[in-house]
Amino acid sequence: MKMKLIGALLLIVGVVAGRAWGAQDAAKKAYVIGQIDVSNPQTYGEYAKRSPDIIAKYGGRFIARAGRTVTLEGPAARSRVVIIEYPSFERAQAWYNSPEYQQAKKLREGAANAQFIVVEGQ
Repeated sequence: MKMKLIGALLLIVGVVAGRAWGAQDAAKKAYVIGQIDVSNPQTYGEYAKRSPDIIAKYGGRFIARAGRTVTLEGPAARSRVVIIEYPSFERAQAWYNSPEYQQAKKLREGAANAQFIVVEGQ
């Protein structure tokens, strides 16, 4: 009887620990890193006005937005570097693929070349 009780307790502890581990994975944030070469600041400005509300709608917040940069290694960074934090990898992808952002992104066409990547973080 005592062994069954110990076994049941170990099973419960294992289930609780497994759920806690899974919740920890689910809580990982994601970061969108953008490198943008702006060729037409006026047209790009229209895109820059529209995108913050869309980013916020998907839970994003700017960590860095076109601040001072220096390249420490490798090819020089592009003219503009942006880092956006999202609550999850999936939310970052949902923002980028959303109809709202795809519409706003059209404003950037011809005004800038950009590269955006999503990286899962802590």
